[in-house]
Parts: sequence; C-alpha cells; structure tokens
Amino acid sequence: MGVTAYVLFFLAGLGFGYAAEGKWRWLPLLFPLALGLFALFTYGPDASVLIRLIVALLITAAGVVVGGIIDARTSGRGEHARYA
Repeated sequence: MGVTAYVLFFLAGLGFGYAAEGKWRWLPLLFPLALGLFALFTYGPDASVLIRLIVALLITAAGVVVGGIIDARTSGRGEHARYA
C-alpha cells in the first residue's frame, strides 16, 4: 500500500470529521477496516497486513479528530457559508 492510500484515508476522515454530526464522524474507520479484513481473509494472517491496518486506522482517526477540531473552531465563531 502506497502513501496515496493513507492520504485518502486521512482526507476521508477529515471530510467526515468536519461535515458529519455525532457518531457519523467515525464512519470512515470502516473503510480501512473493511479493506484490511478483506486482505486478512484473502492472504491469511500476516503481520504486515495487521501493521498496515493499524496505521490506516490511526491515520483515519487523526483525520476525524482534525476535522472535528476545524468544525468546532468554525462553528463557535458562526463562520458558516453564505449562500446567495
């Protein structure tokens, strides 16, 4: 798995962390979890798959947290999009 996959997991977490409400923010954790479980069932238990799964989950969770922080900062000041 290249760096691109981790960037996409972070961006998914960031987007959901910023835009989703409540527990829906944590939905992007299912993306790497589903891919990791598929890899485990396909290739069998392997340490490299488990390490990559853990790293992907941590990066996705970091994206959710950063998105939540950005949302909290903007909603506290009332900076919302103005539609014409």
